[in-house]
Amino acid sequence: MKTEIILKEGYPYIGVSGGLFLVSWIFDFPFLVQFILFFIFLFMIYFFRNPARIPEDESEGAIISPSDGVVLEISNDISPITKEKAIKISIRLSLFDVHIQRSPIKGKMIAKEYIHGTFLSLNSNKASELNEQNRVLFENNKAKVVVNQIAGFITRRIVSFRNLGDIKLAERYGMIMFGSQVDVYLPLNTSVKVTEFQRVKAGETLIGYLNEN
Repeated sequence: MKTEIILKEGYPYIGVSGGLFLVSWIFDFPFLVQFILFFIFLFMIYFFRNPARIPEDESEGAIISPSDGVVLEISNDISPITKEKAIKISIRLSLFDVHIQRSPIKGKMIAKEYIHGTFLSLNSNKASELNEQNRVLFENNKAKVVVNQIAGFITRRIVSFRNLGDIKLAERYGMIMFGSQVDVYLPLNTSVKVTEFQRVKAGETLIGYLNEN
């Protein structure tokens, strides 16, 4: 059975919201205020959950989704960092998705590129270009894959869990706070295994195969 733990990054949010609820209860605030604060406390626990995930396919060449969410678009674009032509898969996260990102391939994290920017609504056409974002390049002996974490209007923080180096398939490496988007850039000869509007899970859903004829 899959177990869930709470990310330590969530402790301050959980502690503050829990403390506010406790104060409202001790000092007998109006019921509606108590209810809202209690709901926020429970939401923080839920938001910072850290579920175990098992990849659907662990074979060589398998690419696993780096993020939970819904596939918004599959298109051709230029990959950040590598500046090569690529297949871009855009994944939109809601407030209720797990916001942890995981490695899409087994190999190495060989480069990071943090872009300080704006916090436009993700519905804006300029959001993926102008918003705060963190780009990570993953590489193995078959291909290079870039994952771009994009902050949204509510989001104000992108967290990194680890430094560059060897990384396992589906290993946790970072998260985006409170609503966001993740773009994945795959080699052009990748066989894509997801469709637009499909829901995917980080570290679990197969999104493509590398170098497949």
